[in-house]
Parts: sequence; C-alpha cells; structure tokens
Amino acid sequence: MRIYPYFAVVIAVSLISLVIIASCSPYKALEVKEAPHTYRTEPPADAFVLIGVNTSISADSCDPPSENCLSVIEDLPAIRTKKTGSGMAIWHEGKVHVVTAEHVCSDSDEPSHFNYAEKDVRIKLNVKSDLHVVGIDGIARKATIVSMNKDMDLCALDVPEFSGGSVSLAVGPPTIGDKVYAIAAPYGLGGETLSLVFDGYYSGNRDAKHYYTIPTRPGSSGAIVLNSNWRAIGSLHTAFVPLESIGIGAGWSDLKLFLESITH
Repeated sequence: MRIYPYFAVVIAVSLISLVIIASCSPYKALEVKEAPHTYRTEPPADAFVLIGVNTSISADSCDPPSENCLSVIEDLPAIRTKKTGSGMAIWHEGKVHVVTAEHVCSDSDEPSHFNYAEKDVRIKLNVKSDLHVVGIDGIARKATIVSMNKDMDLCALDVPEFSGGSVSLAVGPPTIGDKVYAIAAPYGLGGETLSLVFDGYYSGNRDAKHYYTIPTRPGSSGAIVLNSNWRAIGSLHTAFVPLESIGIGAGWSDLKLFLESITH
C-alpha cells in the first residue's frame, strides 16, 4: 500500500503528544558555599537553582521493518522538548550536591517506541537528554547525575563550577505543626531578582509520603523544604491536585539517608 506524506505529519504530531513538559525557574545571590556552622537569617535564595533538561526524540529504526514504516521514517522530524525543575545545593559532611527530584533528572518516562498499529508502523525512538543547572550568575552549567532514588524521588547532581551558596541538613526531623518553607519557581515564575518563597506547615506522613501545606505546581518538583533555621528537612515532588496548598514529597529521614549514601 502506498503511504501518503500526510502519514508522516500524523506520526510527528503523535510523537509530540507522548512528551510531557514540566516547567519552572530561578533565584537570588550570595558568594560562597555555606560552611556547616553558618547561621542563616534570610531565605537561602542564593542556593536555589533551576534544573534544565533539553530532550531530543528522533526516529531510530523500524521495529520490525515494514513497508509503511520504511516509507515514512526518513521524513520524520526530531521532537525537541524542554523541562525544568527546582533544586537546591545542600552541604553534607564536607560535600555539596545539588538536590532535586528524580523524575526531573530521569528520562525513564520518555517513550521508547512509537506505535501506529492501523498502518503497521512501529518505530524505535532515540532519546537524548542534556541536563544543566543555572546558578545565581545566570550561566547554564552541565550537571552530572551522581545518584537517583526513584522510591524517594530524589536526585543528586554534581556541578563542579557552581558558585552559589548552600544549605545544611537539619539536625532532626520536624514535628506536625512546625513552620516550613520552600523556594520554588512554579510555571517558570522566577529570576535573578525574583525568588518565590513559600511557607506552610509540616503535616505528617502517610504511606511513606510526607505532606506540607505548601503550594506545589508544575516546576516546583525538586524544591527543598526548609525549617525556620533555613535547613533542609525534606523535598517536594508531587502536587495534591484536589487542594490548592498541599505538596507531597520526601521527609527528613529520606533526605538524610540519600545524602549519606552519596557522601560515605
């Protein structure tokens, strides 16, 4: 059967529909990484960073080869997407890592194949991602994944030339009712002179997930939750959609175990 050019357009549009794009953005400024004894009196906007992931999805090969597939695969354009997440530099036992959400770093949610069963088309996709961090100077620097934990939804990045500040892990977990804070850029709302500082309360945990009354939206993923001393006690990775001001994420113990796993 002859395949008309519009089939290539249909397939390209369908590929785009497989891609989910998140969004979020930046911070403020200071100078050097925080020593463990440093006491902060203001929100650590200098430690907040934008995590950027540029992804290219292109047709790799027909799997399996078919007449219809072979007739359109060479005409399919690459699909390029961008997603961002919130992150923060955390000092722990002499090392600084930028910590964000695992699903921000990972490309495991990207499709491996495109299927168009009606036209006997199955295409293996080639997915390439470029991960970078934008610090307080506005410069995008390549970041290397040090460790990821899908269950905790935590990711640690190494950014050798990062010049911002950092926060330390709190000495202990919060209790229900404790005031907590987070710096994030939902929907990309942020910049070098704009830092959104959210506040709320720690509300406990259920099914290994910790709840904070902090507004959480696309782009907030990876934001570190801080106590009143501006030390890390958890993270945000999921919005509780039915209610406006509830964020779900990792807790203090999760963050401690994760940081220890990469510093020991």
